[in-house]
Amino acid sequence: MFSLGIFFALGVLFAFPKAVRLKRKALVVIFIHLLSWIFFYPIELFHRSSLAWETRINEFLSLESNVNLIKVCVFVIVGIFLFLNYIHSSARQNARDKKRNLLLQRTSPGSTLRTEKRVRDSKFDYFLLVLFLSLFLTFAFDLLIDWIRPKSAYNPILPLANLYMFFFNYLLSCGILLLGFNRNKSPSILSSSFIRYEQGIRLRESWKEAANKSEKFPFLKEIEVKKRALFRDRLVPGWGHIYLEDFWRGFPFLFVTLLLWLFLAVWTFSFISPVFGLQFLGGMGLKPGIPDKSFFLAAQNIAYSVLTLSALVFIYFYSNHLLTRSFSLENLGLKNPGEKELDPVFEPGIRRGFRNTLPMSLLFHLILICLVFIIPISLQRNQQKKDKSSDKKNHFQPEKMEFYFIDPNIPDEMDGLNGGVVTGTDTNNKTQGEKISDEKAADNGPKAGYVKKIRGKKIPPTYSNYISAKMRIPESYMDYWAKAPHPYSSVVAYTITQDGDIIDVELVEGSDYPDQDLRTLQLVESLGPLIPPPNSKNDIRVTELFWNGPIDPEFVPTPLQKEMINMFDGRYMEELPE
Repeated sequence: MFSLGIFFALGVLFAFPKAVRLKRKALVVIFIHLLSWIFFYPIELFHRSSLAWETRINEFLSLESNVNLIKVCVFVIVGIFLFLNYIHSSARQNARDKKRNLLLQRTSPGSTLRTEKRVRDSKFDYFLLVLFLSLFLTFAFDLLIDWIRPKSAYNPILPLANLYMFFFNYLLSCGILLLGFNRNKSPSILSSSFIRYEQGIRLRESWKEAANKSEKFPFLKEIEVKKRALFRDRLVPGWGHIYLEDFWRGFPFLFVTLLLWLFLAVWTFSFISPVFGLQFLGGMGLKPGIPDKSFFLAAQNIAYSVLTLSALVFIYFYSNHLLTRSFSLENLGLKNPGEKELDPVFEPGIRRGFRNTLPMSLLFHLILICLVFIIPISLQRNQQKKDKSSDKKNHFQPEKMEFYFIDPNIPDEMDGLNGGVVTGTDTNNKTQGEKISDEKAADNGPKAGYVKKIRGKKIPPTYSNYISAKMRIPESYMDYWAKAPHPYSSVVAYTITQDGDIIDVELVEGSDYPDQDLRTLQLVESLGPLIPPPNSKNDIRVTELFWNGPIDPEFVPTPLQKEMINMFDGRYMEELPE
């Protein structure tokens, strides 16, 4: 349930449409998820946008006083909400007691009103109990989640994630206690919203029953059903169709909209910064299915964002148009059915006609695009392995260890290629790139004699920097370091082809933990496709040390690891012979 998140609560709403108490709980959980995302997801986007923002946010959250201050603010805000709920509930309860007392005096003068069934969230002691007992329940949730998914000190987003979990767990604890103490009744201050939601569901059910029995349904109530459906569909295309239980239209529209929002976010963030696009995808366990260099160059074209935005606008209008036709004159009972004009409601299955099959067709084609261009981190493209065992065994040549990453094909406006990483071996000149010889033309770059200006703080000085930055995404998603035993060290070799593919992954020196060694191999395989190695005509063989201890030769057990631990990121790189 923790891993399913909001989708578990949404599934409950569809699986148990008549279980009112269960739906109250599901709606409270959905409300808590949405509130947490509204507060924290914009901060997470800033955190992933650049190394500068990541540093600022982590430095702010590294101070215990700042974190405690935020938690106190959350405690106070929740306390204010609970106090307002107590006042609202007390006012409603007093009004109910007054009406009941007047009725009782009319029927039985001199009798006293029984208050055993008084709403509990109108009592001040329950307000205090929920406010403070939630803190202990939050601590228990935090221990449980840490036991299920241990936290990793290597996760760059860990400080923000810890604060998010406190916020979410505290709201969830308050929701559990409010529903538990109040006999599964929704909080008083939110009850009007839940009542309107239930009225809409009941109205839809009565309309459906009348339509299935070919009975007359009040015109004004049917107009109210139309208003509720159109309101939902304007929020999210497809939701209005789902409200009318037209699932073959509604769910394709809904999924197409979500995919288009994903595409729009990827292209927009990538236009701002290509690495921002990679980090955004990595946060959801995704990556581009094309080589990074092709992705970076394509991301500089604003036409992709404009095209996706146009498709979104079309989906909004088209879904609204089809939903309006569900309330045609025939369906409203104001005109005799016609063969061409009738678009009946509550008809099961996919209906005939272009406008009815178009949503499913759009969804099918978008899924194909996703499978090609956006793939899970764990998924790899088909890679042709080379059978050159002699090349694979030459794991490193120190004299060819580093490759300067100043590529004249990378545009000037491409900011923060790997999140602003500037560590490692510096280039000779941080204000200008490599000058191309007049005698030798660049392999794939501009003409001879061209000088490319690239700021050292924007482009990583070495190809090794780029690999390190790219590896952070699957490390975070896989919880690689959270699951690693301590101490741990192993050596893995792999080849980067001229197409940027990762092939010939080999465990050179394993550890005493075969499960973690397997995760290390999976981590390396998940890197591709990469930017092709610069300034090389052949494939690159990389030998890399993975360890989670200090930079000390005495910490690692083998001579190879002792030599590699002093190299930048413990990584050797060499160009393979033809």
